[in-house]
Order: sequence, then structure tokens, then C-alpha cells
Amino acid sequence: MNFLAHLYLSGNDEEIMVGNILADRSKGLIKKNLSEGILKGIRLHHEIDKFTDNHPVVAITKKRLNPVFGHYAPVITDVFYDHFLASNWKDYSDIALEVFAKKCYTILRKYKKLFPFDFQFAFIYLRFRNLLVSYRTIEGIKFAFDRMSERAVNSKNLHLAIDELKENYPLYEKEFHSFFKDAIKQFLYK
Repeated sequence: MNFLAHLYLSGNDEEIMVGNILADRSKGLIKKNLSEGILKGIRLHHEIDKFTDNHPVVAITKKRLNPVFGHYAPVITDVFYDHFLASNWKDYSDIALEVFAKKCYTILRKYKKLFPFDFQFAFIYLRFRNLLVSYRTIEGIKFAFDRMSERAVNSKNLHLAIDELKENYPLYEKEFHSFFKDAIKQFLYK
């Protein structure tokens, strides 16, 4: 899963939220200097990733994407699923997506010194482009795939992900809802 889903599953605990985002960037971090809440968030992130990687519905999505996208199938799945969470946000939250995103940006900025410099720079971009909200639209995720194509090696097919999404939109959306209901039951911190 990508940023939006990890943040959502952190519930209302800002330290868990920070740890959940910090987890992929925590190499070399002196963990004894972190609060128990942030450590819980790091553990939560890894549990969510393991759950996602082993979920049968996610495996179906990846398998469908694999022939064209190869090792990028999991990344594309993450982006598709964040798109469906954003575009169906009202099914999962009483708080508007824009309000939730603003809260997340404020919290992450408050803890920015914990993050490596490259993420601090990426965070400015994330907030400036309001990526958490932009994933709601096809144009928003197209922009994300275009940016990934610029940075990734052997990513010449990533631009085709949008066509794949449009062609099989109801199928991917159904898979997302099936998976995410299980993820909520398993992880949502309240």
C-alpha cells in the first residue's frame, strides 16, 4: 500500500502515523531515541506490508498486472489501491479527504526532523502537489506514474498503467474494496 492507506490505517494517533510513514525510511535510524508510539507505527507499517503481500485478492491484482508490468506490478497495485481509497473516501471516513490530508501534512511536518533529507524534500513536493488528494482522479495517478517513469529503471511501460486501469476499472475497484475491508478489520487504529 501507498501513503494514503498507511496513513488511514494509523487512525487518530499521530505518532503511529509518523512511524507508519517513517518505516520505509528508517534504515540507520537510532530506534532507541524514538517514542513507543513511533515504534508502534513502524511495526504497524511492516505488518500491513506483510498482510498486503500475502493477501489473495492483492495477489490476483498483481498477477493480472505482471505480464505487462513485471516487477512494477506491486507498485502499480499500491497506486491503484490508493486511488480507490481516495475516490471512495466517503465510504471509509466521515472526515473529508482534504481535511484528512491537511492534518497528515501538518503532523508529518511537525516530525520532519526524524525523516531523512531526501524524504523531507519529497514531502515538500507531496504537500505542494497535494498528492494524497490528487490520487482521487485518474489525472492525479497518471501524474504519479509519469514521475515514477522519470526516476525508475526499465519503467517504459508505466504509462500503460492508466490504460489498464481504465479498461478494467470496475474489476480493480472491486478487488480493492474486498482487500481493504479485510485490512481495516485487521489494522485500523482508533
